Amino acid sequence: MSLRSRPGEARGMRWTDWNRTNGELLIQRSVWRTHETKPKTKQSIRFVTVREDLRTILLDLWKNQGSPIDGYILAREGGARMNLDNESKRVIIPTLARCAVCKKSKAEEHEGHAYRRDDLPEWKGWYSLRRFHGTQVEQESGSTETMSKALGNSPAVAAKHYSKPAEVRPDVRKAVTIALSGLTA
Repeated sequence: MSLRSRPGEARGMRWTDWNRTNGELLIQRSVWRTHETKPKTKQSIRFVTVREDLRTILLDLWKNQGSPIDGYILAREGGARMNLDNESKRVIIPTLARCAVCKKSKAEEHEGHAYRRDDLPEWKGWYSLRRFHGTQVEQESGSTETMSKALGNSPAVAAKHYSKPAEVRPDVRKAVTIALSGLTA
């Protein structure tokens, strides 16, 4: 999943949209519930760069799905599109809300100790990931224009909603990596 895409765009990505040679994903469709459409705006149809950490996650996911030629990238067993809200409730939140002592989720039993939350940040939702990556792109490129193109927004919208100039904290970067690795497990 490209973290620069909207959740609906991520749900609509297919394996044929990933150009491994050029290291990019074509964002060309969006899925809301059961409706598949074009992305939100004309400028939202775009290529996004697949960085090495995302490439590794995509390769793991591709192998776990049996190396498909086509089909949805974010697919449930059997090929149906994944519901990202359900996935965050079932996988990401429990992965991030784990015990500092035994590393088990809050819902599991903690023998010999009381549950104590790990120091990872709480999950704030899919759009917080867009803000995280918008901030990263802007910091690395030094350009709001580049960030807006990466996110598929106008420069004004990107600057207003996705530019968060504070430094991306190491614990947030760690949480994002852990959360995404939970999707490939």
